[in-house]
Amino acid sequence: MAELRISYLLPAASPTRAVFVTDYGLRGGELLVDGAVVLAAPSHAALQQGVVGALRSSGQAVCARSEGDFDVRIWVDGIEAVREDAPAAFRGRAARLHAALALAASASGFVASWLYVVRARASGDAWAMKMALHMAGWHLLLTLALFPAALWGGRFGLAGVRVTALVFFAIHAAIALANLGPEAEGSAIAALNATSGLAFLATALARPPAGARRGSSGP
Repeated sequence: MAELRISYLLPAASPTRAVFVTDYGLRGGELLVDGAVVLAAPSHAALQQGVVGALRSSGQAVCARSEGDFDVRIWVDGIEAVREDAPAAFRGRAARLHAALALAASASGFVASWLYVVRARASGDAWAMKMALHMAGWHLLLTLALFPAALWGGRFGLAGVRVTALVFFAIHAAIALANLGPEAEGSAIAALNATSGLAFLATALARPPAGARRGSSGP
């Protein structure tokens, strides 16, 4: 029988590709992650009932079960993996979530930069104006880079978005702490930077667009 290879992106901490190798009769098969077998089904009957294995990297339980004549469903700790040939519309919903979070993070940053302008005009503080321009410039660049990368960059674009968002979470957390104090304007800047940082953190931690949705439990 001809070999059938079905590719998945697993709902792990980072995008992990898996391949289920079987035949067109689904007469058993193996799930490979990084070339290593993480579970094996010896027969069509076993695959129909469901087989269980474990990811070597994390120890998470992996389940596989056949659905119909040509479909095999995979779960990791009860969360369903997504086939790489799944409809783009499904993956697009998660991509839009990343893009919206990144845009919300930059929106808070833009408001914070405006408050730095207010501070600079009121006090004549050149450093505050420099911070305003610096923050506005960076957030403009992030908006022009992260938003399209999340929507159209695919798996690698999203990986870049998540790493960049994590870096800017740390930066905004530091700026928020530096502006804590009794001054109302400084407190507002701190709050906006904290909001921006948390939105960046949510962007970094959100599941990738090929991540899984919660569905029925695995076998």
